[in-house]
Amino acid sequence: MERARKNHDVSLENLGFIVREMVAGLNDSARSITKRSAGLRLPNLQSAVYDIDAPLVRRPAPLERYRREWIDFIGGNKESLDKRAIEFLCWVPEIAIDVRFLACIKSSGIELNRRSLTGLVRSCHWMWESMPPENPSVHIITGFLSRYGGTDQLLQKWRLHFDALLTEYAPRIMADKFLGSGKTIPSFIDEWRIEPQSAFFRKVIKMATATCRNRLDQSRNDLLVLLFRDLLPWPGWNPSDLKKEMGAIILYAPMSNRSRQTIQRFILHFEGLGDPRLSANRTKWLEVPQKAKDRLIRWLNEENPCVFSEHVYQQGKGWVWKQRVSIWDPLSFDNTDQQ
Repeated sequence: MERARKNHDVSLENLGFIVREMVAGLNDSARSITKRSAGLRLPNLQSAVYDIDAPLVRRPAPLERYRREWIDFIGGNKESLDKRAIEFLCWVPEIAIDVRFLACIKSSGIELNRRSLTGLVRSCHWMWESMPPENPSVHIITGFLSRYGGTDQLLQKWRLHFDALLTEYAPRIMADKFLGSGKTIPSFIDEWRIEPQSAFFRKVIKMATATCRNRLDQSRNDLLVLLFRDLLPWPGWNPSDLKKEMGAIILYAPMSNRSRQTIQRFILHFEGLGDPRLSANRTKWLEVPQKAKDRLIRWLNEENPCVFSEHVYQQGKGWVWKQRVSIWDPLSFDNTDQQ
């Protein structure tokens, strides 16, 4: 028992010695630190403080930087483009369809990933109107797409249906797919991931509209719904193209009576045209063929020959006289079978 107590006392003495040594070491460290300048003790903080008032160094955005690399490349000042630059430039339409850019990709041996291939296809669609039917760039991009071996479902679908995306007759094929899908435009775009504002998709919409127009004599409910609910109100139309198409629709013959009534109701309540008999709509009809305008006016006069005015209250103007022509309600496709 006495021996155990002595061992315990020795342990306490050792512990006290260790504590004293630690305190002495900490004091030495503190004295050493205080002897050094603040810049040596906190170099990162000092650098940050100095940079506050330093002039801002402008670094170009990645796309701007890669555009410069492209200019250097085609100017002969750069031998090749790195992988990162290629991935960015695949999304710049005027560069992505350049044969020199595509040749650079081929010679580099880089395997294009999902994002790069998507950018190349969309770039083709953006530049569709400015490319000749047998553009060599399209053939090269089609080759890249055909060699895709990844698992992305969209690219697999594009690879299997490249004829609807990257051939001379692709807009026609895609338009037929849309007409046969039974889907709305947003749903169809979501399925195929097509850029809705591209020249390619505008061509698809124009062809689908022309197909529906050429079947106006059939009185098919599904075609009327598709034409007047989805295709003609589509916001991506070029205004001139839309008005020319409206002229072609009005002049189409033969036409069922139901189609004629649907056309009249659509035009009267369509903000881009309206009743051609009203002076307020005169400028809206300037690009519509005169024959189409005259024919529509004859239809309207047969249905409602009297242009009358009604007394209405307008904010800021008070009670005013406003011309009113049609008493028809706007088109509704909730109960199309009864119309």
